[in-house]
Amino acid sequence: MLFVYYIIFFFLFTVILRPFTTLIHELGHGIPALLYTNNKVTLYLGSYGDPKESFKVAFGRLVLFFNKKPFNWNIGLCVREEHIPSINKHIIVVLMGPLASLALSLVLSYFIFFIDLNEHILVILALFNISTYYDFFINIVPNNKPIKLHNGSLVYNDGKQILDLMKFKNVYEEYNIGVVYYTNKDYKLAVSSFEKVIKKGYDKPIIYQFLVSAYLLIKDNENALRVNNLYTSKFNEALNSNDYANMGLIKSFSGAYEKAIKDYNKAIELNLNNSIAYNNRGYTYNLLENYEEAIKDFEKAITLEKSFAYALNNRGFARIKLGLKKDGLKDLEDSMAMDGTNSYCYMNFGIYYYDNQDYKKALEYFIKAKELDSTTYLLNDYLQNAKEKLEL
Repeated sequence: MLFVYYIIFFFLFTVILRPFTTLIHELGHGIPALLYTNNKVTLYLGSYGDPKESFKVAFGRLVLFFNKKPFNWNIGLCVREEHIPSINKHIIVVLMGPLASLALSLVLSYFIFFIDLNEHILVILALFNISTYYDFFINIVPNNKPIKLHNGSLVYNDGKQILDLMKFKNVYEEYNIGVVYYTNKDYKLAVSSFEKVIKKGYDKPIIYQFLVSAYLLIKDNENALRVNNLYTSKFNEALNSNDYANMGLIKSFSGAYEKAIKDYNKAIELNLNNSIAYNNRGYTYNLLENYEEAIKDFEKAITLEKSFAYALNNRGFARIKLGLKKDGLKDLEDSMAMDGTNSYCYMNFGIYYYDNQDYKKALEYFIKAKELDSTTYLLNDYLQNAKEKLEL
């Protein structure tokens, strides 16, 4: 009889009680998230964001995915479609998860200590109560060990998120200014703002990602490498497809082409639709004079992004080098029509005329490219060669 009792308790605990505590915790996050946003809020019960092997229940903007395997129900995730602009509101959303667990614990404690219950029910409630207090403490005490979600991204427990949000309050102004500068393509000022954010102690992956990208866009490869090395040393497990694409571009500009190709391969492995990774890998194949492989990458990038001026320009260069001059020139013309400020396009026009021994015309395009962006990779070499040919 005792054995049957334990079997029943085990069933109740794993299939009903533990899932119930997870549900209460995630609703603690989800309900204030619904109040503070206007879009959908999704709760995953029994997974870290995996809708497969789950059944879906929707209540208006609240969507729940219940894992069909109850033994996984000690984990959960709350996902918001809309960003919460207020840091204080964001802290409340994160904090309410552990507080919901604590509230359940206090209710159970009341029944255990102040209500006359059957001995067996009392034992079940006591063990259940221990479980709810455990949920509260493991979530509220900051833990530096990241949690890997279904999509591969990393997050931290509620306590660590709350600490990070409180730190973020101190750099909120600089961060927002940096984002505005970056959005407006004022990358030098964006770099200045994000560097201040890191100096104040808020060194999260998003800040490093902005910095690496901004340094690359202003062609400051040395600082891009410096920041990227810091980033990878701290957050190696959190690197995503765009991170590897940026790492590859740093290596491409440093002349480490084969190593760059490996980074682009990894970027594409993580995201088959990363058009930038395809374009940059193709660009590096161009530098290696492997034009056939380069064209494959540019065509994939153009398929993913129809108005990708850089990919069109780079494909034009590869086609010209393979002797397909008519098609190559068409690509360069289409690229320039999309983006008349692309220094690489002017440089590639110059290379076309240089290869056809029209050095005067080539020099005109190289000079225009330099006016647009004096840091264009290899431009000074082409410019010098054209001048020497004209002097001869």
